[in-house]
Amino acid sequence: MFGELPARILVTLFSKGRCTVAQLVHHTSLGPRQLRNGLGVLTQQNLLYHHTDPDTRSTNYEVNSTACYNLVRSGKILETIESQYGVAERDLVQTLMQLGYARVADLTHAFTSRAPKMNGHTNGSHEPSSGLIESKAHLHAALARLVQAEILETVRPESFRNPAEVYREIDADVTKTAPGEKASKYKIEQHMQTVQNYKAFRDQSKALKRQLDQTSGYTTKRRKLQNGHHHLDNPTDADDLDLNPNTVVRVNHEKCLVELRNQRLADFAADTLGEVTSLVYRTLLDLLTIKTSRCRADPLIGEENSGPQESVTTMEIYEHLDDEVNVHGGIGKADNDKIDVDSAERIRSGPYAYDSDPDDDDDDDDDDDDEDDEPAARPVPRGRMARAVKAAAIAGGGDHSGDGAFIQRQHAQTNGNGQLRVKFEDGDTTKESRLELMRNHLLLLAESKHRFLRHCGNHGRGQWTVDFDVLLDRLRESELDAYIEQSFGRHGLRLTRILREKGKLDEKTLPLASLMKKSDVQGKMLTMQMAGLVDVQEVPKDNSRLANRTMFFWYFDGARTQAQLLDDVYKAMLRCLQTLDKERHRERQILTFVERKDVKGKEKEVMTTEHYNKYNRHLEEQQKLLGQLMRLDDMVAVFRDY
Repeated sequence: MFGELPARILVTLFSKGRCTVAQLVHHTSLGPRQLRNGLGVLTQQNLLYHHTDPDTRSTNYEVNSTACYNLVRSGKILETIESQYGVAERDLVQTLMQLGYARVADLTHAFTSRAPKMNGHTNGSHEPSSGLIESKAHLHAALARLVQAEILETVRPESFRNPAEVYREIDADVTKTAPGEKASKYKIEQHMQTVQNYKAFRDQSKALKRQLDQTSGYTTKRRKLQNGHHHLDNPTDADDLDLNPNTVVRVNHEKCLVELRNQRLADFAADTLGEVTSLVYRTLLDLLTIKTSRCRADPLIGEENSGPQESVTTMEIYEHLDDEVNVHGGIGKADNDKIDVDSAERIRSGPYAYDSDPDDDDDDDDDDDDEDDEPAARPVPRGRMARAVKAAAIAGGGDHSGDGAFIQRQHAQTNGNGQLRVKFEDGDTTKESRLELMRNHLLLLAESKHRFLRHCGNHGRGQWTVDFDVLLDRLRESELDAYIEQSFGRHGLRLTRILREKGKLDEKTLPLASLMKKSDVQGKMLTMQMAGLVDVQEVPKDNSRLANRTMFFWYFDGARTQAQLLDDVYKAMLRCLQTLDKERHRERQILTFVERKDVKGKEKEVMTTEHYNKYNRHLEEQQKLLGQLMRLDDMVAVFRDY
């Protein structure tokens, strides 16, 4: 991507750790001039931390491993920026990713130089259908929007220092004592002062954001569509906005990771509850994470959100929901007597328990009163059918009398057993308000077993929040189950789920709990033990430690399994990249020929049939490898970053 010279320096820093220029010359066998050029490229791309000691005047360099890995997910970030902010913002972020960081004046010159000219002057009022930046006002408006959304941050000399090193310096400065003075007893106050000073250092990159928030007000992330094109939230201020040309900006990957997490959770909701519900959920996540700067707490100072948990109201979600979203779809209906309104509208002030069941909270206090009622005209569904009807009832919400669903028992002779089918009649939904239908989607998300939402208040037609820790634990569990099932089959998944739920189990109890033969259980458990998925603990009954006097307990360590899975994913990603390099080297002659200017766009006409087919096969293999790489990156993000 950046050439062999920067890669050689980067590999040396990864293997040797922090080095000075003299040490790099010794380890890389490169000349000072080559070394300076390579370090300049890596510094420009934010791949290095460096700091010059004021006493010795020597500069130390070390690798920014997080920034190096973020190169893999650049395409995902650009796709998310385009869908959430627009084509112009995506073009701007892509330019900054290629440059590393840039001044506002340089960006203005680069974008305005490609604008169409009329009579020697730039036509600033021209807005092409592509939506790309072609005027200074448009560029500054896009910059301001991304800075306020924290997608971009300002760069200063301290931005290239390792945060851990800065924290150590601040802590040493706060806790230092004069010669002969005893150590202070107020360690808690000193720690709080250290954390406060470190936050002030870290928030220096948000100075421009605070200035824009004070002058033009905060702009929401979601922009509604007008005539198929994005528009600015404050169009009257776009022409008056003028940023300092000497301001240096770069991409803030921490905030981009929040956007990727929102998209991943929306996809998770789409797989579980449908596309329309996921669009409503994505709108809620966008509003809920406006002030969220990072997915996880800073490891240096721990948890930062000591205040109340953020929440949004139904009216706020409704105002920002795209008008093109058809909230009539993706949801069922039921009769009023099938709807448990108290359970659906229940306010939960605290987070859910991770292993709680949605049905555990249902109250059955009215069972005695129902015994005296007359029998219903239709049979009451039970078991799995009852849960299906209840889910449809909660999804339907509102008033649906006369337009609801009915249950029809149809006996069909299939292997001697009857089939029970549920059919829903499509009622007239044109009279129902869009707000109530959208609220039904929110209730459906709140009642899901994955705990997508929590109904936490009644203000604004209902307040909603997301317990990210519980939800992400569910997502990690889902990814881990998919990995176990693919690697060890459904029996392996069943055994690990039992161990995860029950804890340590005796090897004699496990076959009974899993409803499997003892020989099958032993074979599957040994296979998973060899893979490091489960392990056994020996508990002797006496000091003889004989096998017949020892109890063997199988257990499943989720944290260790996730760490091992991450290591395997890293290796798989490396193999994908190595295979891609090998394929490109094998087809280097064809790829070099295709890169010629007189061949680009005319490959089919210029190339022979044999070489053209070989080129297409290479593109297909490359697409498969990159797709697998992105899927592996999704797993890394779920287990490590989100």
